[in-house]
Amino acid sequence: MRKQLFTLSFLAALLSLSAWGQGVKPLPSLHVEGRWLTDVHGNHVVLHGVMDTPSAWFNGGRWGWSYDDAGRQRCLDYFDKLFTGLEKAHCTVFRLHLEPAWTNDPSSSYTYAGAAGQAANATGEADIRKFNPTRLTTYLGSLYFPLMRRAMNHGMYVVVRPPGVCPHDLQVGDYYQQYLLTVWDIVSRHINVKRFAGQISLELANEPVNVRNAQGQDDARALHDYFQPIVDKIRQNGFTGIIWVPGSGWQSNYKSYAAYPIEGTNIGYAVHDYAGWYGCSDATPDAQQKINHFHQNVPVVDSAPVIITEVDWSPAKPGTGHYNEHNEWVESNYGTWATASTSKWGKAFKATLDHFGNISMTLSGTSCLIDVDTLLQKNRVVPAFGGLAEACGKACMDWYADYYLVDWPHADDEVQSEEAQTAELLTPVTTEVLVGGSGTLQLLATYADGRQRDVTAQARFTMAATDAVSLDGAVVRGLAEGTATVTAAYTDPLGHELTTDFTLRSTFFPFGKQYINTALFDSGLYDEATRTFTPGQWGQMGWVYADPADMSGYKYLVVKLKKAQNCDAHLNIFTENSIWSDGYESAAFGTKRQIVVKLQSARTKNGRALDVSHISIVSFWANGRGSIVVDDMYLTNNDDYSPSAVTLPVTSAAPAADRTYDLQGRPVDARHLKPGLYIRGGHIFSKQ
Repeated sequence: MRKQLFTLSFLAALLSLSAWGQGVKPLPSLHVEGRWLTDVHGNHVVLHGVMDTPSAWFNGGRWGWSYDDAGRQRCLDYFDKLFTGLEKAHCTVFRLHLEPAWTNDPSSSYTYAGAAGQAANATGEADIRKFNPTRLTTYLGSLYFPLMRRAMNHGMYVVVRPPGVCPHDLQVGDYYQQYLLTVWDIVSRHINVKRFAGQISLELANEPVNVRNAQGQDDARALHDYFQPIVDKIRQNGFTGIIWVPGSGWQSNYKSYAAYPIEGTNIGYAVHDYAGWYGCSDATPDAQQKINHFHQNVPVVDSAPVIITEVDWSPAKPGTGHYNEHNEWVESNYGTWATASTSKWGKAFKATLDHFGNISMTLSGTSCLIDVDTLLQKNRVVPAFGGLAEACGKACMDWYADYYLVDWPHADDEVQSEEAQTAELLTPVTTEVLVGGSGTLQLLATYADGRQRDVTAQARFTMAATDAVSLDGAVVRGLAEGTATVTAAYTDPLGHELTTDFTLRSTFFPFGKQYINTALFDSGLYDEATRTFTPGQWGQMGWVYADPADMSGYKYLVVKLKKAQNCDAHLNIFTENSIWSDGYESAAFGTKRQIVVKLQSARTKNGRALDVSHISIVSFWANGRGSIVVDDMYLTNNDDYSPSAVTLPVTSAAPAADRTYDLQGRPVDARHLKPGLYIRGGHIFSKQ
């Protein structure tokens, strides 16, 4: 039986691989497992394509200029030709902008009631005064979904972006949040959007800049609180597909999601990337530096799939140039928003994609990939910008052709061998969580055919009683320094159940690479497997806390080295988010293999008492000529400097349902809470 199944599977695989040259059709279903997009068989999928908008202006008038029924049909015909060319260019994803030229009401007397509260200086696509929900409903059925269906027919998954762009400043509960709720309520209730939830995904907003809490204050929870209600509304409407969540800073800052991730299943994050962002440009094209900066700003890449929904580049050429969204002067180029070269910035960009492995992408327009006029006039698919090697068109056509052969989805009904369905080993990936932070447990299953899959979404997690960690499904929160025993259970497709126990550590100093900032001043290198820190010359690297860490409940910070360091190393502690601020500096480590900081008596370089209730950075400094190999690092109250079990009492529940903690996991009197965030029953709540 096993041999017969394997033969059928092998034959089906050959047929599917052959078909994938023209795209697997019908398009397979995708969902999120851990940090991956995954098909129904557990294969990892990474997508590559373009974005576009059914706009007469942005489409260069190629289908006319009228937004009426005749124009709508010409627009559909135009995009069908584009999709034919994009399929030949090995595109597997299309980002569709719900162009506001169709959803805006042309009547001079009409004003959208939901625009009340909009700033008077809102202009262009950030101005929603003419948005008409009825027109969105109409054109969702007659234009937008037909465009989605045509893209899918040409082998492309669809990412849907809402009409327009975000205003510069957003606030939880504001008019624009209500506008997005209205848009996604309409879209996610559409019967065909729900029907194709495995092929259509939703990107919640385009380029938020500043996002603040309901009181107008900067707050690490603001992004979560702004977009979580929109996610909840979409799920209430029955849409089960992937939701892509934006960050702030024109979709470049996702740090706060590390502590306050969007809750729910099938969640990914939509990012933008242009030359000059993430510490990388033609002038600074270092690939490792870009990887470090990207990881620092987009830490969710470690726990969820990411899609870069806008990126482009072409080299400079004589011209007038323009100012970008950051009011920075950008030299004239061959027709892209960003100015850079494939051999410099582009090389570092691709190295970032390949380093993380779970980043999909769409170029900023069809004309950034292919020469649209050559396609329409000669039915030929050639790279944009005359095939210029230093521009994104030629580079991405080459890359997409290579990527087309890997990480592709298999048909939903493809036959799977018995070996491919028999799990033999479970391996936990997540073994640490940051105190005051949260994350998602990740579990890999190894099957009899040798393949590994992320089975987190199908696994069940239980935890022994402890006050160090809370567990809600697969979401863990660090409450205090300590450990917990977690049992993971998984049932494979053939009904075999496997279980494994592992130790989960809650600590202020987790050693996962996602927690280590390697670019505090000069960029350094970090080897997670050996816990080896190699700072750049006079550089620092270590832990940066989005919410300042409260270490006041502990007497000692202990660093244990595997061997004596050789680079004049010492430890720095800062109470501000800057290594140039006044902070604590330990004595040089010398030949010591155990370094102890007495927290309660520590003084800054300027002689002030170190505020250990407000720690922003803990970092290693070195002269750039060696490494620091760490065995362990922890806080403790034991006078022999051994690790404390937990500073909180262990109870029969984790945590006690009637006990209240601050974000550092310390019990507090619930009767006398100051305004702020607290934890009760494993859940965070706000006291106003």
